[in-house]
Amino acid sequence: MSPKHSRIYLDHAATTALLPDVKTRMTEAMERFGNPSSLHEHGRNAKHEIDWSREILAEALGCMFAEVVFTGSGTEAANLAIIGTALANENSQRKRILLSGVEHHCVLNTRLILEKLGYIVEVMPVDHESFLDLKKFEATLSDDVLLVSLMMANNETGAIQPLKEVIALAHKRKVKVHCDHVQGFLKAVPNPIVLGADLVSVAAHKVNGPKGVGALAVLNGTKIKPLITGGEQEREMRGGTENVIGIVGFGEAILGHKPMKLRVLRDRFLDSLLTIGAVPTVKDRTRTLDSHIHIRFPGIDAETLLIRFDREGISASSGAACSSGSIEASHVLLACGYNQDEAREGIRFSIGVGNTAEELGRAFEIVSRCLIEIRGHRTA
Repeated sequence: MSPKHSRIYLDHAATTALLPDVKTRMTEAMERFGNPSSLHEHGRNAKHEIDWSREILAEALGCMFAEVVFTGSGTEAANLAIIGTALANENSQRKRILLSGVEHHCVLNTRLILEKLGYIVEVMPVDHESFLDLKKFEATLSDDVLLVSLMMANNETGAIQPLKEVIALAHKRKVKVHCDHVQGFLKAVPNPIVLGADLVSVAAHKVNGPKGVGALAVLNGTKIKPLITGGEQEREMRGGTENVIGIVGFGEAILGHKPMKLRVLRDRFLDSLLTIGAVPTVKDRTRTLDSHIHIRFPGIDAETLLIRFDREGISASSGAACSSGSIEASHVLLACGYNQDEAREGIRFSIGVGNTAEELGRAFEIVSRCLIEIRGHRTA
């Protein structure tokens, strides 16, 4: 990497940098050190900060103030939605729960607990581009289904799922719907709550807020039980003293959010990558998040490329899980029908605050050079 150039961050789908105003607001909130559950003034001041953020988040989500439950992460919020619903309905005759095959592991791995609770968990199939197969989904639905969980937008491919249709079909059967909205929140996608979702999970660190705080919208009429007990915080939905500073940061990040015109940047970069052999996972880019590019360079595994990119000053990812420092085959691509080798080839570039056309031009030059060197080495 040339010393005159700074690193290029193209992994906003993994996490985002704090906005300056968020840092300032969180620093100010440190003075509100009282326990929000205390009755005295110090406690009331801290509680006021939480309520301030709850009101901002409720407005952004499109739900009521009292329907917002703060959690420690988006993962916890999704677990609370799914397992909490299962716990609240153990005496119901509805014993099937449907999860799409391309959900985040925080959703898919709830299966381990759900099955111990006596539920039958079924994975809904997707097509080759990671979109839910609506016909097969409709055929799977029946009156014994309790809950469906479908993300708004896929964290790896950026595919925007047909949530509106899923909610309509599910509600005809009186089935509840959870939407993992972590990737789609504050982006140019339909609002899951406006579409009718019963449970919606989000996370602060994906929208230029702090790590360690998430939230779950529990719409009126949806029964769930807490996973963390021992206190009456969050209207008895999540025990434990609240992370006041993080929650304040979440609220400030939402207030400071400015819609970005990422599509032009994304499209130019993607068009450039196509000239050097990139194969997009989703052909119709209008059906993906404006921030996402998910591609493969057939015959070259993602790990090889990402290590080279890192050395050259680009921070990108595959979006897939890592184990012992090695990238695993993407469960998303496997669900799409790719083989093990192909499922290790996925590269995700995700654009966000701070990225410029000049940066992406430099990124293309680096990617192109790395590919030439790798391909040349393999044919030598």
